[in-house]
Amino acid sequence: MCGVHDSLVVAMNEATIEKAVRAYEATHQTTPELIVRAPGRVNLIGEHIDYNGGQVLPIAIDHATIVAAGRPKDGGRAITIDALDVGRTHRIEDIQSYRPLGHGAEDNHLDYILGPLATLLEKGLDASPLNCTIASDIPIGAGLSSSAALEVGMLLAARALLGCQTDPRTLAEEAMSSEHRFAGTPCGIMDMFVSAAAKADHACLIDCTRRTCRQISLPGSERLRIVIIDTGVRHTLADGSYADRRQACEDSARRLGVTTLSEVRRSDFHEQALPTDIRSRARHVITEIDRVERFVTAVEAGDLPLAGQLLGESHRSLRDDFEVSCPELDLIVDVADGLKSSGVYGSRMTGGGFGGCVVSLCHPDAIEDLKAELMPTYASAFDRVPKVFETHAADGAKLVG
Repeated sequence: MCGVHDSLVVAMNEATIEKAVRAYEATHQTTPELIVRAPGRVNLIGEHIDYNGGQVLPIAIDHATIVAAGRPKDGGRAITIDALDVGRTHRIEDIQSYRPLGHGAEDNHLDYILGPLATLLEKGLDASPLNCTIASDIPIGAGLSSSAALEVGMLLAARALLGCQTDPRTLAEEAMSSEHRFAGTPCGIMDMFVSAAAKADHACLIDCTRRTCRQISLPGSERLRIVIIDTGVRHTLADGSYADRRQACEDSARRLGVTTLSEVRRSDFHEQALPTDIRSRARHVITEIDRVERFVTAVEAGDLPLAGQLLGESHRSLRDDFEVSCPELDLIVDVADGLKSSGVYGSRMTGGGFGGCVVSLCHPDAIEDLKAELMPTYASAFDRVPKVFETHAADGAKLVG
């Protein structure tokens, strides 16, 4: 470990790191050669923009996936995997023969673990033999990119064991390729890029066409707290709804004569040129790209009320134009919007949609008011309570041991 932020990383995920290391030691009777921490993310604004080539503004969160890894001593070529969170152990004798299991398969978590290794193998980087133990404290299916963290973590661990230097963009591109081909989700690069490139106390302004990342400094914790509210409703992006939205965006771009919708400025968008069945999808993307630019300007100016207003506009666009919200998400945003005078600057659904989480920007003094108002209202409507937790902008993937 080498610095204040590195020490904070270990402290944030200490229990998960210890869980992975102890399990590795118990299984393999030796300590792991290395430990990788790869964080989840929450996207502040710019939803469904990454695969449309625009700019997005996520942060890495302090929940992460831990990969403890090392080389076996038996002289074989096998890859052994202990996936602690799903309670499964696997031994793969030959990574070259691995084929995607697909959505719905009992062990489809292997697509996110072995897909990255197969991707490296195609580059001539053979991670075999390998022992790895995986643990995570990222809620699965909550829209916080547990899958991207796993893919980035596996890539970094394998590359480190092979002695191959890398950079965040390369990790992100390899993880995205793996997600497309092995997990079957035609995602953009955002989730992987922020997990690989994030910097503590900053948001990542990622240009998804140029694949560049600019660090945006966030206001201090005395003014801004980032609160995540987990509905408990789980989604699966590989189930077709995500692909349908992406197809609508690609059809819109083709009809408008551009490569991606990011090339269309809001002032130049003539929505009547599009058929009604895809028009609203394009409208969300084009207005959301404009909101990202305005949000960054507001944050850099310290104008948190304006930033919060833009979050609200983003949620309504996702709800009405892109149609990826759900009643649970909408209720949380409605409750939060009623507390602006208490210091809840703004809220919106985050992630692919159809469930998952809401992100709220709050003044520190507003958090207890938000919980007090939300819990009984949500329980009355849905007969359960959401999970509410604060996070902060954390560092991206790195070796922590």
